Amino acid sequence: MLVGLLLAAWSVFGTAVLNTCRTALGADYDSIAPQVTIRPSAETLKERAGDDADWTKHYVSWETYNEIGLAAQQANVQFQYSVTTSVPVREDSSFKAITDDHTSDASQDKTGGDFTLVGVFNDVAAQANEMGTWKIVEGENLSYDDVSEPTAIISKQLADANGTKVGDKITVAKPTVAKATCTFKVTGIYEYVTNPNDAPGTDAEFAKDDRDNALYTTYYDFAGYGLDSTDAKGWAIPDVNVIFTLNSPADFEKFKAAIKDVLPEGDTVTSPNLDAYLKSLVPLERLAELTRIILICAWAIGGAILLALTLWQVLPRSSEIGYDLAIGVTRPRVARQFSLESLFLTVPALAIGLLIGAFATNPLVGMLGAGHDIAMDAGVVWKVAWIGLLCCLALAIVAIVRVACYRTAHMLRSHYLNNAD
Repeated sequence: MLVGLLLAAWSVFGTAVLNTCRTALGADYDSIAPQVTIRPSAETLKERAGDDADWTKHYVSWETYNEIGLAAQQANVQFQYSVTTSVPVREDSSFKAITDDHTSDASQDKTGGDFTLVGVFNDVAAQANEMGTWKIVEGENLSYDDVSEPTAIISKQLADANGTKVGDKITVAKPTVAKATCTFKVTGIYEYVTNPNDAPGTDAEFAKDDRDNALYTTYYDFAGYGLDSTDAKGWAIPDVNVIFTLNSPADFEKFKAAIKDVLPEGDTVTSPNLDAYLKSLVPLERLAELTRIILICAWAIGGAILLALTLWQVLPRSSEIGYDLAIGVTRPRVARQFSLESLFLTVPALAIGLLIGAFATNPLVGMLGAGHDIAMDAGVVWKVAWIGLLCCLALAIVAIVRVACYRTAHMLRSHYLNNAD
């Protein structure tokens, strides 16, 4: 009974894990709307120098983005787009960037500033932010429709370092003109909830690249200070990041093929949300692969053990079968008795195993660190239940066959004579 119980419980667990993994890599993956960005490749980023404004030659211009969009449309790839754009901005005496012993001491004349000011077009752009998505811990998030006054949100670390509170105003200066200042009202304080996407974290060489030194404002306010100029020079050139939202992962492959000829050298096409989704599935895929192997072994070994136990139960009972037949019990009735004895052991074990598997799957997956909830629906349980009942029936048939194969001549065999006698 214990073998059947464990086999049923693991079958429910394994089937649920495999089904969830299959769905995650199939229907769920196909339903994702990829957010696509065109950014410098890892090899290109190795050449980046935060104190050399010549690096801005690697920025993708609006003209190039227009060519990319046209190429995609000609390939019948439908998309929507959003945008973030950023420039370094200078600190002043009243509002300082976060630095540590590892931060470069290059002057703001070289770096353009110790902060990065990011203009965000809408929530889609915020979710695709390459420095990570954030949550507001104090105050309110950016209001993209409010144009009453320039506003910004700052990191909790930056707020704590400067003693800045919601409602305070901060002033920064433009990257190439120290006397040209921009003032923002702090409406919120944020903390990051995801890791950066191919962007520096808090261990950056330059203060402006430390993501806690990022100041987020709306695209309207960013442009209102003239920071979206198309004829700027040096660090005043805005780093435009257009986020293309496609309909499906299949369209992502078509998009990459369509823009291949107009893709700037040194840049790469990526989908951060697709990459993040696939990365999140790695623990689940590993668990599914391990579960598949264990399931095969469990079914093979467990089935063999159950068959052996059934045979061990019915094979030595020749005398009992002979006695029953001798006193007038019909062979079908004896066979039914043997089959019921088998079913009374296997069916309850199956039922208990199904319950244990159904309720223990998600806690067990959590302990194994798969990082995903397992879809435990009735279909999984019923699938295992029907297969389990067929196995129970098969073992009962083995017991019936044992009775059917009993030879009546054995009833006359004496235990005191050998076959030669």
